Amino acid sequence: MRGDPAAVRPGWRRDAADPAGAVVCAIRAVVWPTPAVVKTKTAMKIELANRIRELPPYLFARIDALKNEERKKGKDLIDLGIGDPDLPTPPHIVAALAEAARDPGTHRYPSYVGMEDFRKAAADFMKTRFGLSFDPQKEVICVIGSKEAIAHFPFAFVNPGDVVLCPDPGYPVYATLTRFAGGEPYFLPLRRESGFLPDLDAIPAEIARRAKILWINYPNNPTAALAAPGFYEKVVAFAQKNDVIVASDLAYSEMYYEAPPPSFLETPGAREVGIEFHSLSKTYNMTGWRVGWACGNATLVGGLGQVKTNVDSGAFDAIQRAAIAALTGDQAPVAKQREIYRERRDVLCGGLAKAGFDVLTPKASFYTLVANPKGLTSIEFASRLLTEAGVVATPATGFGAAGEGFVRLTVCADKTRLAEAVARIAKLRL
Repeated sequence: MRGDPAAVRPGWRRDAADPAGAVVCAIRAVVWPTPAVVKTKTAMKIELANRIRELPPYLFARIDALKNEERKKGKDLIDLGIGDPDLPTPPHIVAALAEAARDPGTHRYPSYVGMEDFRKAAADFMKTRFGLSFDPQKEVICVIGSKEAIAHFPFAFVNPGDVVLCPDPGYPVYATLTRFAGGEPYFLPLRRESGFLPDLDAIPAEIARRAKILWINYPNNPTAALAAPGFYEKVVAFAQKNDVIVASDLAYSEMYYEAPPPSFLETPGAREVGIEFHSLSKTYNMTGWRVGWACGNATLVGGLGQVKTNVDSGAFDAIQRAAIAALTGDQAPVAKQREIYRERRDVLCGGLAKAGFDVLTPKASFYTLVANPKGLTSIEFASRLLTEAGVVATPATGFGAAGEGFVRLTVCADKTRLAEAVARIAKLRL
């Protein structure tokens, strides 16, 4: 009943004639007002913390509001704005969840660090896919989706005044949770002319001295860029020289169209300085399931684990069992999915290029950048796509100021809808 003004205690009845919702004691016929109608003379002043009040508006929340406005006008929107797979989770994974959920043994508190079987399955995946061996007890931890782990990681290692090096454009959580932890984000611009790789040599010496964490993310969101040969070696050298932790976000490792992207941890010296975050969300179409893992240097994994033991109670065991089925089961659905995305990519990118747009056709991930037509900012371009073509795109500036010049589209729609999106955009003659 807590928090429910309509709830009535046992032995009591609601007075149907009382529009205020008073409750009558059936024994003494004494009328008591419910909490919903109690009035105070003055309202308590409630203020949000500075860390919340100073947050910039969350881009995707604003996009959702604009989409709702257009839908109220009766528009048929083709939503290519958010990277949420439209394909279903493979059936054998769903079946594993259903079976596990019926087992009462999964209904209790899970382990903070994850089931031993799950951590072993994650370690086995790293061995099979990347040729890396990890100790499931010390070097692997289960996380409630990689976003949760990325958000909590700074709290383990960032002190007030520490600098965290964040890509720009980049996943907003890197910088936001740095601020929450009392650190200072320092943005590394990712430019088209440099393959969307940060220029580590351009980081001022004082910033490098104060830096605690360097975030890297390849395949990249939002640019879809890949790490060029030799880049990870430069990252390791920078980290060793400046005592900087390297945090690699590898959420898109299995979404590729040519050669499989490497793990940062394959690089000599990387395991001494790094941790990597993996997710089942995009690989197995499990964005709503919230499960993944982090692996790497035992001290870094352990620090994340110490934060997690104080802020969450671990991932639901039934979901971990389903994740084991995903990691250890048939990977043919993943390969089939890559082909589907490849076909969709070709429809979208090929169509827009034919229509005269400057399109950066991706070699990995399900994102693509489209350069703004002359005279338009990213926000203006995205706004016109939405209001005039009914196509939802994300201004790349939502991921950082250096994203100006582009909008991001996804291939999370079938080929028919993508072809229609191309036709609508072409008609705008921007």
